[in-house]
Amino acid sequence: MSHLRRVLIYTKVEHTARRQIVHGIGRYVREHHHWQPLIPWADLDQWSLPEGMKVDGVIAYPQTREEIDFLLGLKCPVVCVGPHFTEAKLPRVDWDDRVAGALAVGHLYDLGLRRIAFVGADFRLGYVAGRREGARSAAAERGVDLVAYDIEPGGHQPGNEATVERNAIKWLKGLEPPFGVVAATDFTGFELLQALEAAGIAVPDEAAVISIGGDNVVCPFCDPALSSVELPGEIVGYEAAKLIDRLFENQKPAKGIFIPPLRVVARRSSDTLTTSDEMVRLALRFIRDHAGEAIGVHNVLAAVPISRRPLEIRFKKVTGHTLQKEIWRMRLGRAKDLLIDTSLSVAEIANRCGFSEPQRMTEVFSRELDTSPGAFRRSHQNQELIG
Repeated sequence: MSHLRRVLIYTKVEHTARRQIVHGIGRYVREHHHWQPLIPWADLDQWSLPEGMKVDGVIAYPQTREEIDFLLGLKCPVVCVGPHFTEAKLPRVDWDDRVAGALAVGHLYDLGLRRIAFVGADFRLGYVAGRREGARSAAAERGVDLVAYDIEPGGHQPGNEATVERNAIKWLKGLEPPFGVVAATDFTGFELLQALEAAGIAVPDEAAVISIGGDNVVCPFCDPALSSVELPGEIVGYEAAKLIDRLFENQKPAKGIFIPPLRVVARRSSDTLTTSDEMVRLALRFIRDHAGEAIGVHNVLAAVPISRRPLEIRFKKVTGHTLQKEIWRMRLGRAKDLLIDTSLSVAEIANRCGFSEPQRMTEVFSRELDTSPGAFRRSHQNQELIG
């Protein structure tokens, strides 16, 4: 019987993207059965081979110089995942931080925002700099000057939180609403939302916020729920497992594999459309707040103090489509997220998204996306599994 290779997986799993990396590694192993993953949960702070453990390879998410030195000293194939210490001479698989920054700016620009800022904690960090550069390039392509603010230029210092918030509030008050902010990480986005509330700046009507990371605990927990660029952790893990198999076969590794982010998950923090027309803003806000209910155009008209014809004309001038189209668009967006992120039945999703019956949701999917809800779900799942 051939030897079943043993691969040590060194990564903490406190963030969604890191959990997805482990999940992607596990999926590759289940598909190929080339080796056995080992996860030393009790020894993650030691960064040493557990006593008596023999391994044939290591996949690791290093964050310190000591961890890199440990990996460089190993006499077996090593693959790094994650954004830290990219200069180390080790094969690496990572998400593309520049693309993440560009996606975030594109999302804000599509909302009609022309004043956009980038906020990160410690611009010296390579992944923060990469996201900033991607955001800057995307803004320049659209004719927008990106304002950048380092919320913690010297790195995080415990006990300095009050000063950081005061400085952030002062900076935010100097921006002219409406504006959009790209936060380099989900935690920075969480801090920004708190600072915006303290500054008396309404989110999303005066300031729209999107972070990078897509943590499915932090982002929905925020108030308002935080929009975020979702990092492709599962695909990174799958590709890392594939790469270490190549190393086992003595194949020359690529210098670096960079996976573009999957998508923008839009939540309440950026659920806005910039316009100076107060009547259109009221209509958009009502649709946003009630799209999951069985509302129609008549409900929107009851909430906005203007007759139908003038509102329809002004609404189409701003958005490019009708009130009814906006209701369908909001329902469709929510339905797509539920199809991707949950295992709820199509009937339950239709009910939660304000469709009168599942067949009505199917008709809207067919008209707008040229597919069915079931096919959309299967297509997205298959797309995420491509390695």
